[in-house]
Amino acid sequence: MDASLAEQIFGSVAKPLHLGISVTNLETSIGWYSQYLGFTLSKRVNLQENLRVAILEYQGFGVELIELKESEKNALAGKEILTQHSTQGIVHFAFEVANVDATASVLRETGVTFACEPTSLPELGVRYFHIYDCDGNLLEFGQRI
Repeated sequence: MDASLAEQIFGSVAKPLHLGISVTNLETSIGWYSQYLGFTLSKRVNLQENLRVAILEYQGFGVELIELKESEKNALAGKEILTQHSTQGIVHFAFEVANVDATASVLRETGVTFACEPTSLPELGVRYFHIYDCDGNLLEFGQRI
């Protein structure tokens, strides 16, 4: 039997390698992803005079933070969820968690800014909530229901 197209591309396990995020300030973002999400800095490099990159990881998944001095802040960053979704393209990244309510409680204690409280969406089989990172990027945490 021939392998499916997805299996030919991803192999037996389709798993994200990393999430790339353009950031305002590399040190601030390293601190935020370390303090609030528990990621650990694994690599940092200055690629050019105006371009710095850091990789933070947790269990083999990376967050690649990219600071380009001439970059402009996303005009929708930090806006209400539907406003962020009003422009086409990638608008958020979702992390799967075992218990949305417990995760929300932990994150609430750390002081992160919530974009929405835990909500169930049975039509899609998910319970989720969103938070903003230090640059206003939208991060989702969800569990299958």
